[in-house]
Amino acid sequence: MSGIVTVRDEILGAALLELEVPEHLPDFHARLHYVLAEEQRLRLSDERRRTRNRRRRIAWGVRVSAAGALAAFAIVALGLPHSNTGQRATTWVEVRGRVADSLASARTMTGEIAYHARDPLAGSTSSHWSFGLTAQGDLRLRQGHGDDLAYDAQKGVERSLNRSAAMADDSTVFAVERRGLAPGRPDPGPSDSILQRDLGAVVRAMLAAKDPGVEEISYQGRAAWRVEFAVAPNSVYGDADRFLVDVDEQTGLPVHVLAYLHGKLRSEVRVDKLAVDSKLAADEFTLRFSRGQHVERSDAGFRRVPLEDVAGTVGYAPLVPATVPSGYRLAEVAVALRSPPTGVEGANPESRRVVSLSYRRGLDQFIVTTRLRHVAGSPDRWSDPLATGEGFRDEPEKITLQGGALADLTAKILIVPRNIPHLWSLTDELVVTVSGDLTRDELVAVAQSLSESG
Repeated sequence: MSGIVTVRDEILGAALLELEVPEHLPDFHARLHYVLAEEQRLRLSDERRRTRNRRRRIAWGVRVSAAGALAAFAIVALGLPHSNTGQRATTWVEVRGRVADSLASARTMTGEIAYHARDPLAGSTSSHWSFGLTAQGDLRLRQGHGDDLAYDAQKGVERSLNRSAAMADDSTVFAVERRGLAPGRPDPGPSDSILQRDLGAVVRAMLAAKDPGVEEISYQGRAAWRVEFAVAPNSVYGDADRFLVDVDEQTGLPVHVLAYLHGKLRSEVRVDKLAVDSKLAADEFTLRFSRGQHVERSDAGFRRVPLEDVAGTVGYAPLVPATVPSGYRLAEVAVALRSPPTGVEGANPESRRVVSLSYRRGLDQFIVTTRLRHVAGSPDRWSDPLATGEGFRDEPEKITLQGGALADLTAKILIVPRNIPHLWSLTDELVVTVSGDLTRDELVAVAQSLSESG
């Protein structure tokens, strides 16, 4: 705007304030950074490249934000407990073991994340927020200027207070309540799923890397290991092709992440004031709205129920794993009669009669879902429910399952840095997914142990 205050502007501003405004997620500014960059890049393309497929890729550019990705790395990988062994890990195998083992034991985590990105098209962007989370899946995110978000995993309710990016000097705060959320992907889950799917990828890439370089360094005056590894950049919007991750030796905590593309720094994450397994206030994950405050409310349709009540709600016996990896326990059972379509740009039919079983082990999680395969009025065409989007040309591995309710069926497995490790398959009646913090063998073992319950 010109900055000239007129009566017309005041009237227009007042009218705009009366409009219903969609919620702004905690990573709004970083996601906007990539939207602007993608739009500018596309303005330089010819008309042929502005086809329907290209528009889908633009939309994906919003979702695959490096901000969410890098923040996810911090949230997923930083919940590592202190090690009292006094031993130094000098090989990659030992460093990886320290990181992977620690994820399974943390109960709570709090800290601060500073993020900075540089882009030749959209310029630079920075953000800073504090976070807290528990092994039950509860989440708290606070960003400056009154932005605040709290998620209660047991209730499936997320509440947030958000300031509009368009009114940075205004005191207006929007209150949003999202109810009926699923425990996580492929269905609508809490805002941490937006963070974790995009570059929880960093920690997955680090753990999956084959003997990356490990260098002993000093970070902020403390002994640390620097792990360097390469990844394939997105073919639509180049995000990063190389990462440097600094892991604090004393705590085993990744505390600093640098992302590069073609030798140029693209983004940086720094973690400060990290506390693991500290006692949290009883109301840490409770956000209260002011009395009389207008609240934008939505309901994703998922309800927490006892496992024995699932069949009576969805009309079929749920598929439950008979065995799970050591340490995991069933933490949440959620059902929905309807849920939005899954897959890239919601390419699959609308989800009907969905069951989502969440298993947790420390900060690790895996989810088993089932939903009806045949939906009235929709063709029987299903693609990967957990597909990431345009620009990631990942080829799944096809296998034939050998046991349980899915015996002799074909399943597709995808384990790549840019996505959640997952397996999916089709029965005559159901679409089945197994996804989360599991190895390939664990994914297969869980899928092959699925059997009808109740």
